[in-house]
Amino acid sequence: MQRPFCPSMTNPRIISIEGPMGAGKTSLARQLGHALGGQIILEAPAQNPFLCRFYQGSGAALATELQFLMQRRAQWQQHPGNKHWIISDHSARKDEIFTPLTLDTEELRLFHALRVALDYHPAPADLMIFLEAPLPILLERIRTRGDAYEQALTADYLERVQTAYRAWQANYSWPSLNIDSAQVDFVHNPRHTEQLIDTVRYRLKETEERDA
Repeated sequence: MQRPFCPSMTNPRIISIEGPMGAGKTSLARQLGHALGGQIILEAPAQNPFLCRFYQGSGAALATELQFLMQRRAQWQQHPGNKHWIISDHSARKDEIFTPLTLDTEELRLFHALRVALDYHPAPADLMIFLEAPLPILLERIRTRGDAYEQALTADYLERVQTAYRAWQANYSWPSLNIDSAQVDFVHNPRHTEQLIDTVRYRLKETEERDA
């Protein structure tokens, strides 16, 4: 096992996890947070009062995206305390994935203007982990966890979300790691979890050595 490097408490390393709903982002963030002893930042979709209406097709897309923007801004401006690591189950720049998918041209222009006015310019993660799984598996996981706000989510929309993620990932130029969560069971298989954590540590060490 590679011994991980130790980043500064005043300059913690950021590991962000992205992927469509049901890919396993929150589960992996908790696993990495436990293994690395880092601060965990979790998205809180249940606290977005517009999300359920958006999934129901009631035209709440702009309100939904603005609410998530305000949530991320508040989360990412908090001081990390004495932690070496920040592990999040989303990118601080997640709006770059969803707003082109959900907003029309005028709404997108307004969203960008408000983002600039809020002076929200988060730094890229030191390592972005992209999770993927086939659409039927994503849908089954969403159904099994039974979150009320997701019950109106359609297969068509989830497929479009997958496409949006792939497009964003194709243009992503910072260090990243791709994981098929249908093949790597970091929730139920301890061996898979340990191997994945070792891989993450190794990739971070590579990044640190390259930047030195």
